Amino acid sequence: MVKAYFENIHLQIIHHIENAQSDIKICVAWFTDFEIYSKLVDKLKEGLNIEVIVANHKFNKKSRVDFKDFLKFNGKVGYIGNLNDGSRDSFMHNKFCIIDSNIIITGSYNWSFKARMNDENILIIKDDKSLTNQFENKFFDLKPQFGFAIKNNKVALLPIENIMAKWDKKPSENKSSKSTSNILDKF
Repeated sequence: MVKAYFENIHLQIIHHIENAQSDIKICVAWFTDFEIYSKLVDKLKEGLNIEVIVANHKFNKKSRVDFKDFLKFNGKVGYIGNLNDGSRDSFMHNKFCIIDSNIIITGSYNWSFKARMNDENILIIKDDKSLTNQFENKFFDLKPQFGFAIKNNKVALLPIENIMAKWDKKPSENKSSKSTSNILDKF
């Protein structure tokens, strides 16, 4: 099943996040929508495995979405792109989300507050295992160069090698969360 949305897109994204049962994989160029971010933190508190890849871009760096609470609850965040933001660097411009390896959300919509005012679209695709596999393969093929970590009670951006060991640790066994592979297993 495929359905297109052109209005109230952030509400559709939030609705699907709220209904997630096990894991969420997100790959968006810009992520500045604090309401969507807050819903993801709520799902992390429930024990879901959530992984985010965002572009290394000034909009993400200056956002209210700093991923501190996300990291506290075992969320995983990676940055794609060089730290110097050179104009000749390629730019990760994907916009997709995979929920429970069964639902794909994709389209022109970045997860930014500004996108709510733009003329945007998303498709929500359910129960298409072949397409879901393609998006999951793309997600795992992306190789973040930098990852977010908490250092001295602040969010720090570190070379991915410096935080791999932390991300490779599984959440405590006493949680009832389901675990999926994480983006760093490929490194």
